[in-house]
Amino acid sequence: MKKLIFISVFVLQVLACKKESPVVYDLNNNIIAHRGAWKDDHLPQNSIASLKRAIQMNCAGSELDVWLTKDDTLIVEHDIKYAGKSVETNSYAILSQAKLSNGEVLPTLRQYLQAASGQNQTKLFLEIKTMSFRQEKINKVTDHIMRLVDELQMQDHVIYISFIFPALQRVHQNSPDAKTLFLGGTISPAGIQTFGFSGFCYDIDTLTAHPDWMTTGINNKQILASWKVNNSDQFTWLLNNKINYIITDKPNDLFRVLNKQE
Repeated sequence: MKKLIFISVFVLQVLACKKESPVVYDLNNNIIAHRGAWKDDHLPQNSIASLKRAIQMNCAGSELDVWLTKDDTLIVEHDIKYAGKSVETNSYAILSQAKLSNGEVLPTLRQYLQAASGQNQTKLFLEIKTMSFRQEKINKVTDHIMRLVDELQMQDHVIYISFIFPALQRVHQNSPDAKTLFLGGTISPAGIQTFGFSGFCYDIDTLTAHPDWMTTGINNKQILASWKVNNSDQFTWLLNNKINYIITDKPNDLFRVLNKQE
């Protein structure tokens, strides 16, 4: 009986060690973890834990979604509502009363940037979000984000992405050297170049419908990315078409495809 107990404890320890030792990718990879590397370890999306896991795995980047609360706190959360409350019409004090599933407090962008500092491998693909169509509000959200990035000296770590065209225009106006990728899927590479953006990050359906955009983007020396891709055949198609980055919920699956191509 003692022997069986010893073996059982040993097996549990081995399994625990495996869980704490994620796959570490080669440094030169195309992998952007969508809302962090959350899936395999059942972590909350957009959590500090999922970001740290993406960094541990050497992902080229980790995507995150940023909103401005009623009291002007920048938070990391995907949806317009958190714990049933609107993120733009409630204060951070109210929103943060509900913890993430792993016990984390709802992360602020400041905390997120600080967690990503001290390393140069994993970029932050920061999506600027607001439900407002007012230019004043779009500028306010964008300016708050950029001021914080500047304050923490994280400019080289951040690539700004958004469906909100005026938000990216504001980024480019404030900092022409900042990396900016449009998410909307409605503008050709020529148009992207005209507006001075760094490139585009379009959904896989848009890119397969416009394969010539990939070639044009490469010729224009633009950054090419695609979201949210979780299918091995689509991974292969994008890699064969020289995509720079792939945003995925399944970074390990993409890593396996990359290994096969080497």
